[in-house]
Amino acid sequence: MNYGILFGGRSYEHDISVITAVQAAACLRGKVYPIYAMDGAFYLVQSKPDVPSFARKTAKLKRIRFDSRGFLCGHRRVELDGMLMCCHGGEGEDGRFSALMDVYDIPHTASDPLPSAVTMDKRASKVAFDRFGFPNAKGAFLHVGEDPSAAVADLRYPLIVKPARLGSSIGIDVAQNLEELEERLSVAFSFDTDVVIEEMIPNAVELNCAAFLEEDAVILSAVESPRKWHEFLTFEDKYEGGKYKFGADTAVSDDLAARVRAMTERVYRAFELFGIARVDYLYDPAADLLYVNEINAQPGSLAYYLFEKVGISFPSLLDRVLAASRRRTKGIIQFNSHLLDNLCVPRAK
Repeated sequence: MNYGILFGGRSYEHDISVITAVQAAACLRGKVYPIYAMDGAFYLVQSKPDVPSFARKTAKLKRIRFDSRGFLCGHRRVELDGMLMCCHGGEGEDGRFSALMDVYDIPHTASDPLPSAVTMDKRASKVAFDRFGFPNAKGAFLHVGEDPSAAVADLRYPLIVKPARLGSSIGIDVAQNLEELEERLSVAFSFDTDVVIEEMIPNAVELNCAAFLEEDAVILSAVESPRKWHEFLTFEDKYEGGKYKFGADTAVSDDLAARVRAMTERVYRAFELFGIARVDYLYDPAADLLYVNEINAQPGSLAYYLFEKVGISFPSLLDRVLAASRRRTKGIIQFNSHLLDNLCVPRAK
């Protein structure tokens, strides 16, 4: 089997994508073609990808272009049996790369463009959460230049400010009053033109659960309560030093884990996701309420550490999601109207 690994891209989570690709390349069985997205172009990595070569910008790259069911590298054409999507955030996770793979009929492990775009945009996600009946924190949306005091008039402090289309807690902070809110908004608007403002869940416990689709079954991971240093997990908490990947310090009760897993399957099906997705929750222990926080359609490290806890190794996880992508049918509608067959076009004089 020939498999591509698509990673990189224009995203604040670019570096996390590199790490995910390196991890996957070490575990993926078959002939592997690492494909690096950079500045709107795509490059074949000429050797096995490693973090130091990308950190030092010394990775040997050769430009490619996608072709039907594969890609062209110089005069060589490579047909792919599947593309493992390892991009996080930006154009890699918001549906654009999914659409590109669909154009070239390359089986891939990402959700379709629409659910990818919806889950990447926290505003659209919250609207969908409400539509599907999934509990989520009370909040408001704000566009750059709009009056924040009017937007939060019905909300209670403290408030969390989030750029609408970023992940991994980038640009997110807590405001205790209007003055702090305006300061936090100035930072958030440096990343995005739209923000989401939410009431903070008191003493919230963060919970994560991942899933992927196999045949018609949603395969669920273990439930993790990641280690917590602050009022919410920052980007540094999640990734610097590998703390987040390995940090499951808090035990999750069987009953709560069952509730999280059941809701994860409902979320996965409602949003019509595909491939590996991770759903993040906030749990209020005092009120015993579970809130959906966000959906990561292409999570860091492909959430393999959550699946290992239910007996699915990383190599097996990759085999299964790629096999599912090969069986997937896109259902593209084609219709020949025969209009052109009977069209009379006047000749130019």
